[in-house]
Amino acid sequence: MLLETVTARPATPAAPAADAAVWRVRLLGGFVIDDGRHRLTRLRSRAAMALLARLAMGPRRDHARDELVALLWPDAEEAAGRSRLRQTLSLLRAVLEPPGRPPVLLADRRVLRAVPGALWCDVVAFEQAWRNPSPTPALALYGGDLLPGFFDEWVVDERQRLQALAERLGDGRASAPDIRHPTSTLVGTPVGSAQSAHAAPSSPTATTVTTGVNTAGTPSRQDPTLQGGPAVRLPHYPTRLIGADVQAKRLLALCEAERLVSVLGPGGAGKTRLAVEVARRACQPRADAAAASGPPIDHAVFVPLVGAFGRSELLDRMRMALRLEGAGDAIDQLESALDGRATLLVLDNAEQLQPDAVQAVAGLLEQLPLLRCIVTTRRALDLDGEHRFELLSLALPAEGEGLDAVAENDAVALFVDRARAHRPDFHVGPGNQAALAALVRWLDGLPLAIELAASQSRTLDPGELLALLQAARAAHAAPAASLAFLARRGTRSGADPRQASMLDVIAWSWHLLTPPQRRLLAGLCLLPAGATLQTAAAVVHAFDPPAQDDGALPRTGVGPEAGTGAGSDAGQGAVPGACPDADPGAVPGAGAPSAQELAATQTLLHQLQGSSVLRSGIGQDGQRRYMPLEPVREFALSQLLPAALRRARGRLLAWLLDWARALPATPPLPTVREELPNLLQALAHAPGDGDGNAALRLVLVLQSSWGEIALPHSGLEVLDRLLASPGLDDALAAAGHAMAAWCWYEAGQQDAARPHLQAAFARPCSDPELRVMVLSRGARMHWRLDRDDRAARALIAQALPLARAVGRLNSEASLLSLQAHLCTVVDRDHAQASRLSAQALALWQRSGNRHLINAGRYNVAVARSRAGGWAEVLDEFQSLADEGLQLQDWDLASGAFEARGTALLALRRWDEAMADLHRSLAVGWDGLQMVATMYALWNVAPVLARLGHAELAAETMGLCEVQWATRCGALDPSDQRDLKRIRRFVRVLLGPEAALKAWQRGARQPLADGVRAVLALR
Repeated sequence: MLLETVTARPATPAAPAADAAVWRVRLLGGFVIDDGRHRLTRLRSRAAMALLARLAMGPRRDHARDELVALLWPDAEEAAGRSRLRQTLSLLRAVLEPPGRPPVLLADRRVLRAVPGALWCDVVAFEQAWRNPSPTPALALYGGDLLPGFFDEWVVDERQRLQALAERLGDGRASAPDIRHPTSTLVGTPVGSAQSAHAAPSSPTATTVTTGVNTAGTPSRQDPTLQGGPAVRLPHYPTRLIGADVQAKRLLALCEAERLVSVLGPGGAGKTRLAVEVARRACQPRADAAAASGPPIDHAVFVPLVGAFGRSELLDRMRMALRLEGAGDAIDQLESALDGRATLLVLDNAEQLQPDAVQAVAGLLEQLPLLRCIVTTRRALDLDGEHRFELLSLALPAEGEGLDAVAENDAVALFVDRARAHRPDFHVGPGNQAALAALVRWLDGLPLAIELAASQSRTLDPGELLALLQAARAAHAAPAASLAFLARRGTRSGADPRQASMLDVIAWSWHLLTPPQRRLLAGLCLLPAGATLQTAAAVVHAFDPPAQDDGALPRTGVGPEAGTGAGSDAGQGAVPGACPDADPGAVPGAGAPSAQELAATQTLLHQLQGSSVLRSGIGQDGQRRYMPLEPVREFALSQLLPAALRRARGRLLAWLLDWARALPATPPLPTVREELPNLLQALAHAPGDGDGNAALRLVLVLQSSWGEIALPHSGLEVLDRLLASPGLDDALAAAGHAMAAWCWYEAGQQDAARPHLQAAFARPCSDPELRVMVLSRGARMHWRLDRDDRAARALIAQALPLARAVGRLNSEASLLSLQAHLCTVVDRDHAQASRLSAQALALWQRSGNRHLINAGRYNVAVARSRAGGWAEVLDEFQSLADEGLQLQDWDLASGAFEARGTALLALRRWDEAMADLHRSLAVGWDGLQMVATMYALWNVAPVLARLGHAELAAETMGLCEVQWATRCGALDPSDQRDLKRIRRFVRVLLGPEAALKAWQRGARQPLADGVRAVLALR
């Protein structure tokens, strides 16, 4: 055994209070900083992120400039390193200390340090909490590895030290520990940052989490105004990509030359990880970019397809990944959003797609010449133009190779890297060299198999692990057909001892889990979008056996074959009139988990992550989500008996109903977006499980969210099947049909809407609150479908007193808003319409729904500006823009910035107008809000002309004249007057001939080029 000299670490200083700090810096599990108003997941440079991390982890220490230069730029000359440090410090201050904000950093000619109390860091807080007798606070703070994707030597050393501390939390420890570790570069002499020759670190610059289960989590929204390159929405992995450099270069070259590339290989071969890495590289500036075919990538988006089979499911996943919402045909919406934009889509896990879905991919590629696709799949799509890329396993060590050759082998290097996450001192030596080589050969170089095997290194040596896996193979029963992809096919399978079966590896990992761990993992496998800690705490008991059962699990399964479950609810906050299901086996929702349940679940999740069967990442709502690896999901679900699975789905549906009822008055759009795949899957299974009424309650409770996040087409089909199921409560069904009519109408399907409207009034509905829903939606539908104002007003007359009697503020406000609309367009009574609109806004303000309030505020502010009150509305539009960014309502944010810029234009404050219109364009373009983008371009043109950019103004307006008619409809008389004014102005500035050429040049260019030209101005 190798001996190391260790020194006692000084006591960790108390972390400043998070609420009192100017900036909160999170480094465990990913780079995130926030000051309560802004949340950033990256900075302009990698060095700035590393420098901030260094200062935040040592908040009370003077950091010598020479030390920082040596750590951050070990190969730089002294003068060059000091210059880089000054530039990086300037960049960091621009972010942390904007005008009017308190100082954060102190610097002199010799040292840098943080202002006392200005930075709160999760690493410092974690180390402080580690000393607490209870492990719960520290476990909650340890969100994952330190700075994933950074491989400077000081970061790696600190990462391994913190990993060891986190592992001891799970193992149990003394209440007053003496933390000892190898001398840390945080308190010792700085060292260089040599990297392993086997490591190809993945970029840390795009931390975006998606709803998929094969990713590190679900993309947080990037601030478009901070992006210097293409918009990147790709998973971010906390571990190094090892042994894929050659294949990544080959795949990148193929993707640059071809528009459709399928990455083929067995499950667990690393297809997703390689495709994401190549997509990330394709977005980065390259010295040989001129040699690449096609335009530079403008948008890179990850589209998880787990559980997607048909055309509508595929298109819905694409729309969700691109954050497209609203009504209309999905194909038209995708084509409109991606037209003129060089987009790279990573379509992940496509082997189960049906022919109509595959043809939809082909159709998009035909209609969008700038679109490119990387598809990860276990079988080819068989499309014309498809280029196949066969993913090879990692290179394996040959028999009899020496110690150096084995240590440098890619497969062995991957095992060692992953093993060190569980056992920091793990290394290749004479005692384990032969066993390691035999083990990775037995695993056939499959990355996931190696990772799962390495997760056992804390308790098993390579030789012991190999023997146990070989024994497991000999004793294991034939795998389920759905898991056949986990076994290698062909002549090298079967009796060949060099062939790995990933099923054996997963089965062994499953075998080592405790029953509570298995039950939690199985519950998470029912959630395609993963789960937050609160959801995980709720589903941890989904597979608990009934009270009369002894708890034994079938095979290695997790649920008994007994009992029933209907997932009904019976508690406060229920949908009005929703009587409990008659099913005696119904399982009521349990409400919010207690603090003790959350702590226990967090411990289980930490243990599952440590067993390499679970991944986590930060969603776009800022919450950490946990999701099983996909092969683990398939294995776990194969172990479940039908009755246990049905009962678990009923319990999960009950929890989702409780979750929906607990949503605030303003539905949090990022959270609902993240949860949408889970909701749709629960609704899809409910009719077959006999849980139709509970599912219908869930739909109605969420109706306020569907106003901002349109129900996707596949969700509408699920709703149709749900409403067609037998045994539904009449009142629930009537309200459900009314809602379905509205949703189908919003999707542009009037023929599908009418039968639902008729069914809504055909069903008896004695419950007054549900009756208000039916009457309110019915009134709006009669007007929208048939322009029948008399029928609409008759229903309003019935609904208004009922809404007031039962206290449904939003319904009353909606009815008043519809009345105001009818007064405007039918009666031409603008005074009465104004009074009714004011009453509606007042009610929405009482209800507390900020989305509805903001819409009313925006309309009032626009009316005031049109009356000439330009200066009066500037603060209101700024407030609305801030609201839109905070709520991730990109259309509101872009529109408010555009309206404020237009007001500043009227006030002749050109530079300020340019700043707001520039930001409006950035937010609208990055959020794929095409109408908002067009408004921003239209109104920025006169500002460009006033600021001396006459040629760009002419090009922009020429572009708008063409694109507006294509994307937004015909130009009205006021639009025509705007065109004439700008045309005259640029003629004066450029001369008639030059102005005409610039106008025509703009009319010919793609929208993406016009947007980039304006955004390039700073």
